[in-house]
Amino acid sequence: MFLRRMVVMSIVLIPIVFLIIVSTFKRLPLIGGNLTVAFAGAGLISLWLGGAHNPSAWLAPWMKSMDSIAFIFYIVLFGAVFSALQIQSGAMGVVLNILRALWGKTPQGLVLATLAALYFGGSLMGTVAAVGAVIGILIVPAMDEMKINQDLICAIVVTGASMGGMMPPVSNAIILACGLVGVDEHEALLISYATVGIGLAVIAFFFCKIYIGDKYSLPEHLIPKETAWEIFSKNWVKLIPIFVLITIVMLNSIPALKFNLPKYLLSMIPYGKATLFAAVAKVPFAGKIVNNIVMAMIFAIIVNIVLDIGTIKAVGAKLKMQLKAVIEPEVILIATAFFLGAFQLGGQNAAIAAWAKGLNSSLLIIGGATALLIAGMLTGGQSTAQGMLVPILAPAWSTIGISKMNIALASAHLSMAGQGFPPCDMNTFIIAGLIGAIIGRPVNPLRSMMYSAPYCIYLFIVGFIFLVI
Repeated sequence: MFLRRMVVMSIVLIPIVFLIIVSTFKRLPLIGGNLTVAFAGAGLISLWLGGAHNPSAWLAPWMKSMDSIAFIFYIVLFGAVFSALQIQSGAMGVVLNILRALWGKTPQGLVLATLAALYFGGSLMGTVAAVGAVIGILIVPAMDEMKINQDLICAIVVTGASMGGMMPPVSNAIILACGLVGVDEHEALLISYATVGIGLAVIAFFFCKIYIGDKYSLPEHLIPKETAWEIFSKNWVKLIPIFVLITIVMLNSIPALKFNLPKYLLSMIPYGKATLFAAVAKVPFAGKIVNNIVMAMIFAIIVNIVLDIGTIKAVGAKLKMQLKAVIEPEVILIATAFFLGAFQLGGQNAAIAAWAKGLNSSLLIIGGATALLIAGMLTGGQSTAQGMLVPILAPAWSTIGISKMNIALASAHLSMAGQGFPPCDMNTFIIAGLIGAIIGRPVNPLRSMMYSAPYCIYLFIVGFIFLVI
């Protein structure tokens, strides 16, 4: 019986083993570490093992999967544009200075202000490395003057940026999980305001009390001279695009309101026999541009340009770099969609569901959570971990009564936890290099990952809770 079940599950295990090996072992000739090859290759293997040998049959499930996650493409694209504009306009510097004026009069207060600014920046950009670099450049010299160990400085920046990257409204981990599972991302984002927001309080308390405590002193010239209100009064215009983005997303996220402002405005514009919103929304793939979060970004970008046309001109080179940086994630998403469609057509999802019915629910929960954690640890990216395992775990967890919403939330939290644990957190390596260049001393990435482990532990606990409640 056991051997028979293993033979049935081989159509699932073989492509997944291929996916893990190619994505993890970067020294493999030609294909090592290439995520596009990993997902596309795993998809082809799934189709072959499942007996779906006719290429003409592959297109429909691939396009269906592409359509289900298309809004993620637009969020990545317009998120890059929006973040470049906010960096150029100095809006992120204003936010940091306001927070420093509120709390940055002590060493603990400076670290708290840094974490809060990173949370805020990450919630708008959704990209850990980008917000870590922006805020890092602004705050690292000050923490270095306080004689904080460079590995701990790196951990502070990575922790705040990583948790911020998961904080709504622009939470790539939550949005990707919802796209893979097939649930409304707005409800998941609303719940995540609480889980990630509580995380700020827990992690900030730990860092400020345990890591910083009374061990350091703040030089007089680092204490802000202006009040938060004075800084805001001088620079509030720069923050308008940020307020626009937050307001539009929040209006549609709060259940009591559930007001989609872009949909309302676009529905007022006639187009043929329908409205502009209805006409665009029904177009496969392209129609996902009217997603509320995507449109909120577009509206915020337009407001930014209207307020200061010079910003879009000045940001030219940086924007080009930002857009080049999103090409690889977009291509990986296309390969991921192919993999998802292949799993459906090749019968892997059905095989997983049948296999899960014979498993003890506790074993399935513990094993699945651990698998997501380990996948994140080995690949250094939450999106890779989710892309590999959520298509497998979601149908399995569904068979034991876990709701799709809880599966999406658990997947996002668990994969983000795995991403930050040693040994492969890519964000730590990036930020470590940046900080080393700023202060002129090398940063030990693995030691920094150990310092930042508390946020990973918190996310793992939260993710696990979603699987058992």
